[in-house]
Amino acid sequence: MARDDKSEKQEDIAALVQGKPIAGSRSTHRYPFPKDLDMDLERAVSLIDRFWKHNRSAVNPETDEFAFALAEELGAEILEAKSGETCLTWTVPDNWYVRKGQLKTLSGDILVDFADNPLHLWTHSCSFSGTISRSELIRDHINTDPDRPDEFLYHYANGYRSQVRDWGFCVPYRTLETMTDPSYHVEIDADLDKNGTLKVVDAFIEGELTETIFIMAHTCHPGQVSDGIGCIAAGAELYHKLKAGPKPRYSYRFLFSPEYFGGAVYLEKADPKKIEALHMGVYLDMVTTHSPLGFQRSLQGNSRFDAITRNVMKSHTPTLVERPYRKLWGNDETFYNGTGYQIPTLGIGRLMHREYHYDSDNMENLSQYHLKETLWVLQRIIEILETDYIPVPNFKGPVYLSKYNMSAALGNDVPGWRENVERIQFLMDGEHSIMDMADVLDLDYYLIRDFVDQFVEKGLAERIKRPVKKADTGRITADGLRVDLG
Repeated sequence: MARDDKSEKQEDIAALVQGKPIAGSRSTHRYPFPKDLDMDLERAVSLIDRFWKHNRSAVNPETDEFAFALAEELGAEILEAKSGETCLTWTVPDNWYVRKGQLKTLSGDILVDFADNPLHLWTHSCSFSGTISRSELIRDHINTDPDRPDEFLYHYANGYRSQVRDWGFCVPYRTLETMTDPSYHVEIDADLDKNGTLKVVDAFIEGELTETIFIMAHTCHPGQVSDGIGCIAAGAELYHKLKAGPKPRYSYRFLFSPEYFGGAVYLEKADPKKIEALHMGVYLDMVTTHSPLGFQRSLQGNSRFDAITRNVMKSHTPTLVERPYRKLWGNDETFYNGTGYQIPTLGIGRLMHREYHYDSDNMENLSQYHLKETLWVLQRIIEILETDYIPVPNFKGPVYLSKYNMSAALGNDVPGWRENVERIQFLMDGEHSIMDMADVLDLDYYLIRDFVDQFVEKGLAERIKRPVKKADTGRITADGLRVDLG
């Protein structure tokens, strides 16, 4: 019996509330993500909480501690490069270890203390002990923001300037307003030397194919949550999810290391066969903030990974945020997608957030909801890579759907769906995969997969694995360079 309009709406609403598919669509993979998403949120948040306040500069004993913990959790290898070593055209930064960093009044009152938050000290501050005038201190060694008087900034620039020997403090403007004494005492006890190594955490899951999808995030950025370590928590959960499942079709590599320098080190020192196997990649950035999720295209912009990510973002999230290459955030993708490699590497992250590079990027402003949403979106992207197939038809002409009890597929409440039912059958030519169809028709991959699966189940089509194609990695065009790089 046909469903009347009223009962149809009521049944669909009830199904959505219960997290069940509506009539004509068996996929439950559309927004909002399932309440019972299979994720160990407690483990992810615990990882962040344990290490976010560590002084995680590029080369640092506290960064090492984080890297070793990740390697143990993920069963990963650690690749190293010495401070001062050249990798590609980049020099591995000096080892920086801070024992003490305080700004005090001459009577001994502590105004700011590195022990409270590593952001209070400029990255790579060198040792200094002595009294300094207020005017010199404020002019040369204080970073503050009058527009945000109760917060303080992250001063990172000297971590990228290997020859600089300087020191300084990040101070809330509210504190600076109270500093009216003519002089102050500074006590910084720190090493800045060549006695350390930069560490890249390399976790690998072998699949049927040597072609490897790689997922990256950075281990550095002390005292920051969403800027780095929150992304690693999401990536680690994706690793656990893949590791617990059956052997995947693609291989997967998870690379966690200091921003920029880690990319240079890995591409310089990793086994060339591992680098040659890198097929497509994604860099995670700022994924646990309260801002909308989006992605930035690879330099190619036309790779299969671009198309899959766009399809998931468009059909699975409330808004589609898409930016050109390096125009959302920009990170290590510039190495892997750069000269000599040109591996399509996307960025997945969230739009600019108020807490960026301030002490307010902390546990209080971590969005656990968005941490889960990020993992869900990543899983959907990986699922397309793993489940896409080419349907080979056993029929000619349009299928008489009601004969096969498939007429409900015609009533799916999706714009443009009804007129595309025949187009999908036309594209079932033994050459187009489900994702190919989704890209051509600009429809949700999962919606098409659910529909085509019924043809297979009823003997109207057969599945064959989609082969890896040279065209999957796309190509860099002159027009793309002009548009994306400016």
